[in-house]
Amino acid sequence: MVKLCNKEKYLSENDDLARAAVIFAVAGFDRYFTAKFCDVLVTHLKSGKSIGPDLYKRIEAAGFGTEFALRLISETVENRQSRPFRKIRTIVQNSLSNHTTHRDSVIDELFKSLGLIDLSLNAEKRAKKKKLLTSVMALVDLRNEIAHEAHVKSDGTARNLSASTIEKRIRDMECFVSNCDEIIDSKFGKKPASSA
Repeated sequence: MVKLCNKEKYLSENDDLARAAVIFAVAGFDRYFTAKFCDVLVTHLKSGKSIGPDLYKRIEAAGFGTEFALRLISETVENRQSRPFRKIRTIVQNSLSNHTTHRDSVIDELFKSLGLIDLSLNAEKRAKKKKLLTSVMALVDLRNEIAHEAHVKSDGTARNLSASTIEKRIRDMECFVSNCDEIIDSKFGKKPASSA
């Protein structure tokens, strides 16, 4: 969409295409962190490493209470193929789908429960790009402005956008995700994406 804005400068819809690109980019960004967390959750639970209070709270908030645990035990006794960890991942995934995971503080809090401290800052350091996180969060802020305030001035006219700035920030977002992915994979091993 951004490339189309840059290529076809005469289009009257250029700013709308740029806004749509921002919305899609941040939606994918949000989805990546939710899916990645769910994909490594089972690995962490099976690892035998201690489960901290943050992860207990997150799983409990997702619906893993006493009743759910007893049902899992019963199903596993009756059927060895019941795959209880998949069910845990599914309830956490469903719970996270009701929340946004596109703020660096939320991403850090989520992965901290798996033992990864300061994931966002470490990804920025790994990328060796100062202000990478600032650029990414600026794109998230722009998405929120577009989604919640229609990205208009107080008189109702649309704000101008710079397609080249948006394109740069989307590249920064891709760089950030790539570095986060490498950090997560180095801790948990590369896992095939199983969260849909």
